Amino acid sequence: MAYQLTPDGLRSMLPHAPQAVIDAFVAKQTVLSAIKVNETRTRLAYFFANLEHETDGFTIKNLTENINYTHSRAAQIWPSRFPGGAEQVQQMFGSQPGWQTALFDNVYGNRMGNRPGTHDGSRYIGRGGPQWTGREGYEQLQTTSKLSAVAQPEIAGRYDMQPEVCAAFWDWKNLNPLADVNNFNGVVKRWNGG
Repeated sequence: MAYQLTPDGLRSMLPHAPQAVIDAFVAKQTVLSAIKVNETRTRLAYFFANLEHETDGFTIKNLTENINYTHSRAAQIWPSRFPGGAEQVQQMFGSQPGWQTALFDNVYGNRMGNRPGTHDGSRYIGRGGPQWTGREGYEQLQTTSKLSAVAQPEIAGRYDMQPEVCAAFWDWKNLNPLADVNNFNGVVKRWNGG
């Protein structure tokens, strides 16, 4: 028996989420049923707990990773890449408007399926409830959900597409078995490596 999501129930879990996100999850429950995430309370709890954490309750702007870092913040986030601190970041990428694009092309480039010498690093930044990241992730999103995520990565942040975007991630990471044995830490680790 699948648990039914209600507007009030979702609002109690995600009090500040845009109404369009709530409406999408209520209207598209068959998307969650297809991956069986709504068959147990634990699966649903782990699903929404991780989504809430990744997006601050679906409140981050456009459900998209903010790449407008300061030089200091970049050095703090990636200390092994920039042992020289903020000064090194500024030397490498300058301080002209948009320098963060080059930063993300460098930091995310040549990993997570991002191609070297391209803007994949800044194009395939974290989006949507799961914060899909990297070209490989967007390819998986496209394969699993049939959304044109590689050509249109912004689709992952659309409010009305969150059931498909989030279900595709849960399914890709095969998280039902971990939820079924109450391994929340395992779910978190498989979700984002942390």
